[in-house]
Amino acid sequence: MATLEYSGLILLTDSQQQPTAADKCYDLAIIGAGISSAYTLINYISLLEKQSTVEERTVALGANLGDYQARPVKIVVTEKSGDFWTGIPYGKRSGRNSLLISPLKEFIPQQLEREHFIDWLNANRAPIFDPQVYNQGKMSAKWLSDNADAIDRGQWDDLFIPRHTFGLYLQERMANLLATATAKGLIEIDLLTADAIDVQQLADGYRVDFVATETNHYFVTNKLVLAIGSPPNIAFERVSGDRQKSDPCYIDNMYEPSLDENIDRLCQSLAQLESPSQRQVLIVGSNAGTLDVLYSIHNSKAATSLIEKFFILSPNATFPHRIQTAPIQLDYTPQHLAALLKSDSFTAKQILEAVKQDVAHATSVGINISDIYSDISKLVMEALNRLNFGEQCQFVSKYAVEIGKYQRRAGGEYLDVVERAIAERKLELCKGKFVRYLPLTTGGCNCEYFDPEDRQQKVLDTPIGVVINCGGFQDVTTSSSPLIQNLIRRQICIPNESNRGFIIDKNFEASKNCYLMGPLVAGNIDGNFRVWHAESCQRIIGFSQNLATALLQSEQLDLPSVTLAPNPESANVLMNVA
Repeated sequence: MATLEYSGLILLTDSQQQPTAADKCYDLAIIGAGISSAYTLINYISLLEKQSTVEERTVALGANLGDYQARPVKIVVTEKSGDFWTGIPYGKRSGRNSLLISPLKEFIPQQLEREHFIDWLNANRAPIFDPQVYNQGKMSAKWLSDNADAIDRGQWDDLFIPRHTFGLYLQERMANLLATATAKGLIEIDLLTADAIDVQQLADGYRVDFVATETNHYFVTNKLVLAIGSPPNIAFERVSGDRQKSDPCYIDNMYEPSLDENIDRLCQSLAQLESPSQRQVLIVGSNAGTLDVLYSIHNSKAATSLIEKFFILSPNATFPHRIQTAPIQLDYTPQHLAALLKSDSFTAKQILEAVKQDVAHATSVGINISDIYSDISKLVMEALNRLNFGEQCQFVSKYAVEIGKYQRRAGGEYLDVVERAIAERKLELCKGKFVRYLPLTTGGCNCEYFDPEDRQQKVLDTPIGVVINCGGFQDVTTSSSPLIQNLIRRQICIPNESNRGFIIDKNFEASKNCYLMGPLVAGNIDGNFRVWHAESCQRIIGFSQNLATALLQSEQLDLPSVTLAPNPESANVLMNVA
């Protein structure tokens, strides 16, 4: 079988024959190759390296897979996109210009890990930020000009850096790490470009079915880690009937196949519309993804010259709050939260209501929510710790996410684009929840939506040429993902009360020897292990250390017990980072 060299490893491309059950049985399989799997392997291999002999690294294979043997750990990692270790946010699908939504010091608050990345940035800044390569659009040119001095001085902490740089860093780090671990005899690893579609539990392990080059295959593994990211986007009703030239262009996911390709598709569609009044773009949602899309579109001269106007439809009709470069230190106390804490007892819902009142008051007196973010978060955590277990479950599964919506934050580069477009009357915010699209006989469509203020159905009565879905992810219970559907159907993974993730224990185990990492960890509570948001790099770095230890606990290794959340706040700070 033909292979490609990948720093001493075997990388199987989607155009080559994939391994079959006859010759591929593994000790550990990881489905998905984003940052969750990268940091899990970084920590897993680090623990393996601490063992001094091969005998100490003995791997316990299940009875149906073979006897106990002293040998390297056999690992397989599958990734349907072929873009290993970056996931969507930090790889090719997000392009070269998308930025972190928080400064680097918040993106990676762990100092040693951030210093490791900064050392890499300093060593590689010349080729990465070569103006002839990076300076390819209006926004990227401005970012590079605005931050050139800080880059030259190596002052990265306060920068909202291009996300793809972190992806490049992880790819280089993983290539070196896996090649070294393979050479030392610690591991044998296959990287498969394949789409995992089904998992079946065996007596001592799992069978994983996957599709590659339109052909089904499967392998068997003793332990399984699901690091598959978030479920697909919520799908919306489209205009029915045959596609006409004047029909709107629908983009359900701006990152599939990639942000750049979808901007090109947007331009091609708008260029076919004769009337400028039809060249309007509707974006459903006003979250971080929407900011990402707007920034990238404004980086394209072709796109901005074609688009007449943006309409942003969301239930709150607001964008995240601006993170100040130099935050203002305020002597501020969230009065409603403080008053709630003086009560003998209260509920999770009352915490949400207090946050809403404090945010509304701060906004009314001109206080930027980002400047009091830590003040609110501190009191929210104090209130959470005083709830009984039942109310804590309600907080984690329902109310914490709602609280997070009032504390969303983003960097100035993204919000400058929005504010400038609003000032130029090129962008309009509409408060409402999407209902359906309405085709127009003259071409394009209108949008019907539900207004939460007067609780009436209304129509956005203007022709729309392009519709972009940034409306959020599906619940796991209604997911269109075949893999998620099969995991639930086979009861390998059970949805938790939030419906945003699956039930796990403190070791991230959903079923015996089946583990989760990444966004699907959300909605879980077990003592101080309380997770309502598990997408941030900060949390993935921390959680992956615990998962790596848990993966080795049942093997013949002398390892410490899993320790989660040294203090109650460390795993629960309300972070809104990319």
